[in-house]
Amino acid sequence: MKKLPNKKGYFGEFGGKFVPEVLIPALSELEEAYRRISKTTVFKRELSFLLKDFAGRPTPLYFAANLSKYAGAKVYLKREDMVHTGAHKLNNTLGQCLLAKHMGKKRVIAETGAGQHGVATAASCAKLG
Repeated sequence: MKKLPNKKGYFGEFGGKFVPEVLIPALSELEEAYRRISKTTVFKRELSFLLKDFAGRPTPLYFAANLSKYAGAKVYLKREDMVHTGAHKLNNTLGQCLLAKHMGKKRVIAETGAGQHGVATAASCAKLG
């Protein structure tokens, strides 16, 4: 298998889709919708607004004075903990849920391990109705 994607962004003979056959129609629908919707000015403007005014992007840099002194170099921390919901997961879920909304979907299903992705998905869905 090739290590780099082709011009369309696909990997290997099957395009990188190593999923059960039953999911192919839904993934094809999602892929087509993403290609169409993500290029629109309306989608880009709405996502940009959500990331700035709802998520709190961009998050600030914090100069860690004590850590810098200890390390002997200037150390800055990117404050991802200041994003609404407390984690970077919201960056992804806002785009996913906004895409689902533009597709006319009424439900979003999320995979979550420790819970942060689920929290971010719930927050995104609540914000977008």
